[in-house]
Amino acid sequence: MSVEPSFTRSVRSWERVSDVEASSFAGRFACDFQSFDEDDPWRRAEVLREVLADAQASTWGWSGVGRQRADAPLPGRLYRRSDTVVFVEVLVRATPYIRAPVPGPGADPENESERGGLAEPPGTIGRSCAPPEADASWTAAEPRWVRMTVPVTRAPEDGRLVVDPGLLSGPVDEQAGSR
Repeated sequence: MSVEPSFTRSVRSWERVSDVEASSFAGRFACDFQSFDEDDPWRRAEVLREVLADAQASTWGWSGVGRQRADAPLPGRLYRRSDTVVFVEVLVRATPYIRAPVPGPGADPENESERGGLAEPPGTIGRSCAPPEADASWTAAEPRWVRMTVPVTRAPEDGRLVVDPGLLSGPVDEQAGSR
């Protein structure tokens, strides 16, 4: 027996998404979407899956090759389609990396055991897929600013904020209020 989706939907999913809430969430998403590391290829998809309406979209936007770190999100213009759908234009600074030459014989390899064991800082709200700024096997190239439009809405099952790439396609009339 199928239950009508509106009967199983969380009441919180119909709450208005504020401009500030949408802007900060879109900035966080844009930094993670524009960050990736071929040395840890699954990290990005794992992080994005937590904030996307459709987990299959977690592999979009990256070929699986290279390394890039995005930071300094600057949310700007907003377009409100409905109380629960807000499009946020975000600029992020993206720093691409180039694979560093392999050190010659006699070089000291980095001590991997020193990387682990860090305590999670107070106030942490979620993981990030941005790779570390410094890594002996990569060299930072010239950063650039990247613009994205991020469609923010609420998940029907629990009302948490999510990014729904499906809102970026199709006629506006069909999308308004349908999610």
